[in-house]
Amino acid sequence: MCTPIPTGSAQSILSPPTGTEAPAIIPLGPHQNGAEPVSPNETHPNAKRLASEVALALTNYSANESAADIAERVSFASAGAAVQLAEAFHFPGAWSQGRILYPQLGGLGEEAASVMVVTEQMVGTPDGVRVFIRTLDVRLALVEGSWHFARLASEGGTQIMPTGPVPQIALTVLNDPRIEMPDSARWDILSGNISTNLLTVMARLAERTPYGVTTLSQGHPYEVFGTDRQSDHTRGRAVDIYRLGNTLVIDDRASGSFTHDIVKWLYDQPEIRQIGSPWALDGYGGRSFTDKLHQDHLHVAVAQ
Repeated sequence: MCTPIPTGSAQSILSPPTGTEAPAIIPLGPHQNGAEPVSPNETHPNAKRLASEVALALTNYSANESAADIAERVSFASAGAAVQLAEAFHFPGAWSQGRILYPQLGGLGEEAASVMVVTEQMVGTPDGVRVFIRTLDVRLALVEGSWHFARLASEGGTQIMPTGPVPQIALTVLNDPRIEMPDSARWDILSGNISTNLLTVMARLAERTPYGVTTLSQGHPYEVFGTDRQSDHTRGRAVDIYRLGNTLVIDDRASGSFTHDIVKWLYDQPEIRQIGSPWALDGYGGRSFTDKLHQDHLHVAVAQ
């Protein structure tokens, strides 16, 4: 959720934090090596860096800048599109500081890609500091061997407040400190549209290891990328996980690794319909599959 953060004087709130003075809402993970979340083992580092640059360009600005000022810096989009993009992340009279938690592949084609960028946006106003952590679906096009920004397919959803009692399994997942989730995923859970079976698996997995979620539904392509089939994510039946413990999936792809063991454990869970990962445990066409897309995360889907 958007969490108020204790701050100092009003003057400090009105000025953007710099350097080591900036509070870390989610501490930098060991995989980030400072502020860089892209591993040297990434299969598509240029696509991920470009998508991250898009997110950072939209979420870093000073209190005296307007959306039009930000749009002038957004050189990767046309003038009209740049203004719309800037307005989506602009809070008038506030400063904003963006940070990338992880950019995960959401779709991969011959000349197109989706990168789901988990983005922390810290916003400072005279009333305090608020933090939004959203999963942005950044679409890229491959032109003459280089990636270019195509469009922003999702801003990561909007805040949702429950209108009735929240089921216990949902509260269990939402309140488990071992499960790192963007607000986009939290809003999905609060909407009531996430499968109880999926939440049950998520809670059970947290008993084995802490982990980081990229997306449930919001921020993921609506359809399986490059097809007309609705994704299990937008049906509320799948979760993408980019790290187990402090180790990225992309860095732990050896047979017999901890991530490999967790994939085998997930495969044995009765609720699991499908698991995508760096391994195909049961060969082509089975419940466990692998491909170029599923090297940097685990895709865990349930039947209903």
